[in-house]
Formats: sequence, structure tokens, C-alpha cells
Amino acid sequence: MRSGILCLFVALCAASVGGQDVNSEIHPERLRPQGERYEADVPDTLDLADRARLAVHGLSSFLNPDAQFAPYGHTYFNANPPYMSDMPGGPPNWGKIAESLLMARVMSGSEENLEVDAKMLAGMLASPWMTLNPVAPTPVSRAMLALMALYQLDPNPALKNRIDDMALAHIRAARPAGDGMFFNNEMPDRRETALGVNGTWMPVFIQGSAIRPLTRWSLLAGNAPCMDLASKLAQHLLNPELWVPEAEPKAVVGAEHGHFAGHHHSYTQGLLGLLYYAEAARDARLKQFVRDSYEYMRNFGIGRIGLFGEGCTTGDMTLLALKLSRAGVGDYWDDADQYVRNHLAELQITGAEKLRQACTAMPSGRGKNDTTQGAFDPANETRDEVIERNVGVFLSDGTHPTRIPELCFLYTICCTGNCTPALYAAWESIVTCEDGLSEVNLLLNRASPWLDVDSCLPFEGKVLIRNKTAGKIAVRLPGWVDRAAVDVQVNGQAVTPVWLGKRMLLQTLTPGDAIHISFPVAETVEKYTLKWKQSEFWKESTNPGNAWEPLKEPAQYTCRFRGNTLIEITPRDEGNGFPLYERDNLKQPGAPMKKTTRFVPQVLLKW
Repeated sequence: MRSGILCLFVALCAASVGGQDVNSEIHPERLRPQGERYEADVPDTLDLADRARLAVHGLSSFLNPDAQFAPYGHTYFNANPPYMSDMPGGPPNWGKIAESLLMARVMSGSEENLEVDAKMLAGMLASPWMTLNPVAPTPVSRAMLALMALYQLDPNPALKNRIDDMALAHIRAARPAGDGMFFNNEMPDRRETALGVNGTWMPVFIQGSAIRPLTRWSLLAGNAPCMDLASKLAQHLLNPELWVPEAEPKAVVGAEHGHFAGHHHSYTQGLLGLLYYAEAARDARLKQFVRDSYEYMRNFGIGRIGLFGEGCTTGDMTLLALKLSRAGVGDYWDDADQYVRNHLAELQITGAEKLRQACTAMPSGRGKNDTTQGAFDPANETRDEVIERNVGVFLSDGTHPTRIPELCFLYTICCTGNCTPALYAAWESIVTCEDGLSEVNLLLNRASPWLDVDSCLPFEGKVLIRNKTAGKIAVRLPGWVDRAAVDVQVNGQAVTPVWLGKRMLLQTLTPGDAIHISFPVAETVEKYTLKWKQSEFWKESTNPGNAWEPLKEPAQYTCRFRGNTLIEITPRDEGNGFPLYERDNLKQPGAPMKKTTRFVPQVLLKW
């Protein structure tokens, strides 16, 4: 079967094999964000476009200009002064950062450091990591996603040829396994590590990371061999030996429901690959498998705020919630709203001063969990403006709910590479439009071609929709909203919408209509027990270790929410580190306002 796929693909893209001049594939000026810009007075509440503007700064500043603008692999903030290091992790994750930067520019329209983009992309394409390793093709798989984003912005033939080459390399490298195919087929690893028992993390991660770009390229470019390989990889990924949980009720067959023991982020990457393939193949049973596994994952950490062990998993779970909801597999819009408003937003470094204060209290020398512990290497490490250059990236420890401790106070490149695409997917999903119906799925600020959303949440239950082109708008209200208490006005006149579950339908609208929606904000106090030891490095696996035992009295946190936004959490953890959820500003009555430049891109990236 592999030879059949390979022959067909060679016939389709033989002219592309042999490599390209990287400069012919990238047009620097065409990387400039194109779209409409205008001034607006909006509520000064969570704005994902503003967060993307910060991300552009970090993504384009933390690169190494002396290494073809490759990203550094780690930043150690638990050292004074902090430093960035390329040992290890940078270049293998190059594609994640390239995709993230392209997405962040589309969201925000930011042109900061625009001259960096083409150099960074060219460096990535010339990197030895783009020579596919048949055991672990993930660097090429993630680079494919980046180039597909670029191709949507600049669909030139040379770029298509390069993506075809990458897909062909995947096909050549895949190995048969029964009726399926695989890149890595390691047996489960039950050894204890600093991150827990990783289980079958490697094959799940690698297969899932490859299935997603192969499926998406088959849809974007009509590439049938890519879909065929994705099908074979998915078949192998469903091997019951890869889905064995640490423990299971006697009457439950966990392998049929996506239950597992192992590294969280690896399995969520596997689930993303399966879900993308299931949607493209219209495989209802596989969609159900992913949904079951997603819900299984929500039992770890504090799902209410998106705390799952590491930043990568927060990003992955956000993508899964959005993708499952968009695919009609379930209604997880509230899940996505909770993750975005809380841990996804909280893990992003939004200012230099708070970071500087935390770094000042750190000891000199190598940071904790830096395995090198050697002399400082100027060729691969830097202390140059580290704090300022990292504003906008995402911290990696997603385990601690009130303070990232010194032990975990670092940045690992993959987290920003997974959190930023989740930020993009959430932003793009706020407003969607299909067949003449515009839908508002999340009550967050957003400028779009069809309408603009001004949200006063969590300060008050007020949302203003400024209609541009929509004739019909469906607005989904969060699950905590009392439908009977909702007031809707169009141009100052009370209207009675048609309700379809949690969505209210407004029809016969005209451009320029102002739609005001108001409702009481529910304030709740909830308690969550976190069994992970707060004194250890973050746990990334379902089984933290065979010899590990939870504390006799694990920490229980009291959480105060306004709607889906955590505004207070106690008790507060003490000691050196980076404080989280300092949100007294969200307790005031009435939303503050600000003047901003809104950006509506000409092209929305498919994700």
C-alpha cells in the first residue's frame, strides 16, 4: 500500500522534487498584514487581538539572528540575570514559532519587526531539521503547518512545491504496520521520569503531529495521497495498546474511549490529529472517540480554568474544545471560554515590569532544571535584553494556580508554539459566518468583516454588536446566563429574539444596526482540590510516578468567578516565583473603556 501511495504522489508532484531556492518561495513584502484599520472606542476587557500584538513582539524578538533567526529553545527566568539558551529545543520547534507568528500578525495587523519574518522562514527552510527523520518527522510536520498558513496568504507555486516535497517525505518515511502505517512504534515506557510516567507518548505524539498537516494539505491542495497516508496513520494510532489507562472501572473498555496513561500533551496532539482526520473523512465513530478522550482529560488538574499540567496542554485542550464544537461533535464553547479567559491568558507574559520583579529575586548562575550546568556559551546563549524580548510569549508551567515557583519559572519553546495557535483559533471562532448567517460564539471583543463585538464581561453583562453586513445573527450566550433575564435591543428598540437552545436568533437586520444585549453576571464561589505536589516540577503525565503519593491533605483552592472569569483564588502560594491571577482590577463595577485601532484582515487563516 505504501508503494502505491508513493507512486501516485510522485506522479502528482515530480516537478517539485529536488528542493527550491528558499528566497523564491517567500515574498517579504507580501508578508505585510493586509486589511482594514479603523479607530474605535471599545471596552478595555480581554482582547485577543491585543494579546496577538504582544505575541508578535515576543515571537519576533526572542530569535537568534546569529543562527538564521532560529528560536531559542528555553528561557530561564529562574536565574538572575535570566538567559535564553538553544540547548535544547529551538530549531526542532521552528515550524511552531513560524506558524504562530503568521497567525498573530493576521489577528493583530502588527508590523513590528516585519523584516524578521522572511529571514526566519528562510532559515527554517534551510535548516537540517527539514531533512525528515523517518523515526520522528515532527519538525517537518509542524513546518508544513507554518507553510500552509503562509500559502493561504501568498499562494505561489514554489511554496506549493515545497509543501508537496514535505508531504512526499512523510510518505517515503512511513512504515507499514498491519493495515496501518507508522513513524514510531515504541513499546510503552513505564519508567519514572521528572515529568511522570510517559507511557506511549512518543508514537502518539508523532503520529498525531503528522496526521494534522497531511489531512489539512489534502483539503487545501486536493492532495489524495496525503489523505490516504493520514488514514493509515490514524488506523495505527487507534491501536488499543496505545490507550491503556493507569486504572479503569471493571466494566469500562478504556481503549474504546480514549483513556490512556502517559504524557498529556502527547496525547492531546494525537487527539488533534485524529479529530482533523475524522472531520475530513466524516468518521462519526472516530469523532466520538476523540470526544470521550477529551472529556477524560478534563478530570486532570482544574479543568474549570484550563489548568492541565503544562502550557502546551492548555493550548491543545483549547483547540480541541473549539474544533469539537465547530465540528458539531459537542457543545464545548463554555470550556473554550473558560480556558481562554483564565489559564491561556494568564500564562502569557503581558509586561516587562512584573517579570523583572520576579527575576530580580532569583539566584545567580544556572536556572533550576537547566540540565547543561556548564559554562555560559555565548554562541548558543544570551543574556541580552531577555526580559524585554520575551514579553508576549507563554510560560510553560500550567500546574500552579496562584504562583509559578522558582523550580518551574522558565519558558520552553513548544508552549508558545501551541498556545499562540490556540489563541488564534479562539479569536477566529468568536465570530463566524456561513450561508448568510453570522454567529457570535464567544462573548469576547472582535472586529470582523460581518460585525464587531464589544464585550463588557466580566465587569458587567453588556455586549454591543455593531452590524456591518449581516442579515441574520445568532448569538450564543454562556451556560451561566439566565435566559429569562436577557434584554435585547436593536437601535434602542426592545426585541424578542427566537431562541434555539443557548443561541438567540436575530433576523431582518440591516448594516449599521446596533444590537445591545444585557443580562446579570452570575458570581459564584467554587472549591477545587489539586492533588499535584506544588513543590515539584510540573507533572505532565496522568501518572506522576509509580512511587509518587499525593499529599495527605492536598491543596484545595477557593475560586471566585464572574461568569467564566476567575477573579480571585485563595489560598495564595508563597515563595519566589511568578504570581498568577492578580485580578483585583476585574472586581470593579462597570467596564473601563479605551480607544484602539481595530484590524480586519483580508484573509482569515484556516486552522
